[in-house]
Amino acid sequence: MIKKILCLFLVSIAVISCKKEKETLNKTAVKTHQISEDETTETVYKDYTTAPVDFLDEKYKIDGLDFPGISPPYPAYHFYDENLGQFNVNYVGKSRLIRYYWDTDNSDGFFAHFRPENPAEEDPKLMKKQANDIIKKSLNDYYFVVEFSPKEALTRSKDGFLQSKKDAYTYFYVYENNKWIFLKRLFTSDIQKEGIELFTELLLPHKLKDIKPIAEEFQGKFKAEADGEYTNDGQGHTTYYFTITKNKIDLKYEAFRGDFVCEGEYKGIQNGTILELYYDREDDRCLKLDPTYLIKKEDDNFFIKGIGGEGTINEWIKMDKE
Repeated sequence: MIKKILCLFLVSIAVISCKKEKETLNKTAVKTHQISEDETTETVYKDYTTAPVDFLDEKYKIDGLDFPGISPPYPAYHFYDENLGQFNVNYVGKSRLIRYYWDTDNSDGFFAHFRPENPAEEDPKLMKKQANDIIKKSLNDYYFVVEFSPKEALTRSKDGFLQSKKDAYTYFYVYENNKWIFLKRLFTSDIQKEGIELFTELLLPHKLKDIKPIAEEFQGKFKAEADGEYTNDGQGHTTYYFTITKNKIDLKYEAFRGDFVCEGEYKGIQNGTILELYYDREDDRCLKLDPTYLIKKEDDNFFIKGIGGEGTINEWIKMDKE
């Protein structure tokens, strides 16, 4: 019931934002070239592989943070200018823990502070302010991901709402080292995913594209075992087999009523004394911004975190090296 109330509230915020946008658009409609919905002339785009503006400029934040009506929720702000186009700046948590903070299911998260019995008592301005204060205190915990639709990709429907043309492109950027990095250009009509799922698909290849060769100390063949959750049929058990070479990690497994395992190729990023393993195949269920597994070496012993069920997934479990 609580989740339904929160979802209705988020939708109401989105509706209010849309109304405000329509009012703004109507004021500038006279200045904007009107294009028929049936027009099929191919749009000529400028080169937007370089970000056209600094999307983090304070002048673009005049409406404050909002929450797109997408699950799981995340903070974002929207801006439109008839001479530029429209864009969303999305704050995507770098870790699962940060992303979960904004989930409406989290009883200790952000929305836990906004749960009056009467949804009419909600204060959108207070919610925006508190979200903004939280983001400002922890900017390093987020990816800043932009979805940009240039002005030539946009037109208006008969009722005055802004919409994408049939051949429109959406451009994606991420902010790193004090500059905007171009991620990808996609046909807007071809974008099937949204929110965190879409951002994960865009950010993960970028994160893994320039990785260094895996250190020799982590190379070799390893085996690890973990028990799964108890079920009516008993407790499951899974054995993991990792083959780690200079530029590739391969995982195979054997399971007896074991937990779901993303078998196949992984890539490794060494972070200090920890080797982070990221799934690098096509199964969408397995794609994560966080490492799926962590491997560390202590003296001559190797340990892994992330295997098994809830009872072991956060524990360091000893690995056997062949």
